[in-house]
Amino acid sequence: MSSSSDKVRALHILIKHEGSRRKASWKDPEGRIISNTASDAAVSQLKALRDDILSGKSKFEDVESRYSDCSSTKRGGDLGSFERKQVDDLRFVAELGAVGSKRNE
Repeated sequence: MSSSSDKVRALHILIKHEGSRRKASWKDPEGRIISNTASDAAVSQLKALRDDILSGKSKFEDVESRYSDCSSTKRGGDLGSFERKQVDDLRFVAELGAVGSKRNE
């Protein structure tokens, strides 16, 4: 039986860009903004949003609901709980509070 310390909860903010596989989202159904957003611009925006959250200037929930392109926005960016081992086994894991990116190889 697993304890709560064996679980981790993942929340995220996703900003799509011109290199995203699917160039549409709940807030940009036609993908017009996404198709014109460079990858570097999306990363810069995420870093600025992260800084605002960590400094206390903004709350994660407010930033996520306004800026995230992911359908998980309906759940506050919540991807759910995972067994710690599942997360430890991932090939790429961003550090807590880090701006990460999915790499397609």
